Amino acid sequence: MDGQKLGMLSLRLDALYCLVVGVAVAASAPALPGAVALPAPAIFIAGLLVVVWAGAVELMRCRLPLAVALWTVMAANFVATVAVAVVSLTAAAVVAALTILAIAVDVSLFAGSQAIALRRIARIAA
Repeated sequence: MDGQKLGMLSLRLDALYCLVVGVAVAASAPALPGAVALPAPAIFIAGLLVVVWAGAVELMRCRLPLAVALWTVMAANFVATVAVAVVSLTAAAVVAALTILAIAVDVSLFAGSQAIALRRIARIAA
């Protein structure tokens, strides 16, 4: 798959993933404070912010040059990976910690696919 197609697909899937995870986190916020050391309102707001981010990713994919959108989302994914991994340290149960760490791995894989797309695009441009 060429860099353009991979980049567009990566951003589209990233936006969809963020939408699904954000809605799930916001909807389950009342049940999560026992699993992580965060209050329900903070968890709910985090879920909503992820939903808003999903929309922003889709807007960037449609309106910005692909390389700019990929760099922006990739950088945000690296930051999100660290943030989610840190939250996993507050998990009370091993299952909760592993679930949160799995999300961190998913987000880092999106960042990796965006890096690969950028490398392929740069090779074509050179």
